[in-house]
Amino acid sequence: MAGVQIEFISSKVLNGKDSDHKVKYILDNVRKDKILVLEDTLGPVEQRMLVEKTMGMVSRDFPGIEVSTLGKGENDLKAMLIRLLGGKTSGLTVVGPSRLVREIKRDPNKLHLVAGT
Repeated sequence: MAGVQIEFISSKVLNGKDSDHKVKYILDNVRKDKILVLEDTLGPVEQRMLVEKTMGMVSRDFPGIEVSTLGKGENDLKAMLIRLLGGKTSGLTVVGPSRLVREIKRDPNKLHLVAGT
């Protein structure tokens, strides 16, 4: 019986990397059938790049990815002020191969992920 690999990635791993390197890191790991839980959210440009690069890689062996983000979507005054001052609001991103991630349900406070082989 094969298990599902889940890696929790600290924001320190991706901090300082440009968007291309972040996307490459994510795709390299997801193509190894790992589900990644990133401590931080991806920006809109990074999410777009991730989807675009994934679409170019889709094949019989790699059917694509599932992505969901929790947090950091807040546009309230407190969150905007924290970001303006260089701070971070909390958030996370889950990325996994679509052949393993069966379902992701998201509400404002939690993600529910069903995975299996």
